[in-house]
Amino acid sequence: MSVVSTEVVTVGVHPPVRARTRVVALTRHDHAYDRCFYPALENLGAQVIEGVFEGSWLWRELRPGDVLHLQWPSFLYASARSRLGLLRSFARFVALLLLARLCGARLVWTAHNVMPHDPTPFPGMDRLGRWIVIALSHRIFVHGPSAAAIVEARFPQVKRKLTPLLQHGPVFDLYPRTRSRLQARAKLGIAPEAHVLLFIGQCKHYKNVHGLIEAFRALSGDSLLLIAGQFQRDEYRRKIVALAEGDARIRLYPQYIPDDEIQDFLLACDCMVLPYLEVLTSGSVILAFSFGRPVVSMARGFLKDVVNEEVGLLFDPNDPDGLARALVEVRKRHFDEDAILAHVRRFSWIDSARAFLDGLDA
Repeated sequence: MSVVSTEVVTVGVHPPVRARTRVVALTRHDHAYDRCFYPALENLGAQVIEGVFEGSWLWRELRPGDVLHLQWPSFLYASARSRLGLLRSFARFVALLLLARLCGARLVWTAHNVMPHDPTPFPGMDRLGRWIVIALSHRIFVHGPSAAAIVEARFPQVKRKLTPLLQHGPVFDLYPRTRSRLQARAKLGIAPEAHVLLFIGQCKHYKNVHGLIEAFRALSGDSLLLIAGQFQRDEYRRKIVALAEGDARIRLYPQYIPDDEIQDFLLACDCMVLPYLEVLTSGSVILAFSFGRPVVSMARGFLKDVVNEEVGLLFDPNDPDGLARALVEVRKRHFDEDAILAHVRRFSWIDSARAFLDGLDA
């Protein structure tokens, strides 16, 4: 069964690079990365099938030489609610990885983050999970040399398996762009001349939405700050609402933003702010670029490799005032939308898929 969505990036026709490789994808249908990367693999001649992380399915369906592709390993064990259930789920996770190896599959991990952003309540469980994934993996892929350096610094044993070659392509075809900037602003009730900063995406602690509000409130001026996205935890939502209260320049949209409404926020803003506390790879920066918008974020990981002065502004993560200064500086800068779009077009899902397939034999 193919994992290709009805909403995929058009990647064109390219000749297969090798004999048909079977990639078993433990996919997230709602994730933009999966909706772009796996069609690119298929475009190069690989067979992508949707895997089921269950013992009976793995034993029945896996063949020697198959590639079992892991991306967010903790999602495969961290859903249990009780501590006992979590221990059982983790043991099951390890057992199924061993079963996959017993079936002759090659485990491959694309590391989107160093450690899970939502840690389990057991100290050391997530780190042990990473060690096990690294030990059992045939290859480990990351998005660029800066991300590779971070992963290797945390887990030195990855060096002989690490392939820092994967690009993160644009997402032009995933999200509609049917309105103009003025139409988007009119829909959101924003004046044409306003200067608008945007955070959009899942609102989690590691994304530092609280730090963004604190930095923004300390600034004078008439800029607007839009914060749009769903909160996973009610206590964090309440914290953000309290921090924003009383400042009319801050507008909260604390709900899921459908794909066809993302354009309203991206087109209405002047700049997207990604104030992470920690980051390895960021799909949000590619989303901003795909709408021709510059970004403000921290100089770390993948961001260091894809953000230059023409497309954004990076601040030192060790500087406690770095974010606030960047918010002031970005308003003084002029960014060219066409230049940003040209920049993101340099990154290719096809090149990423080809590097993935080539890296399997490296």
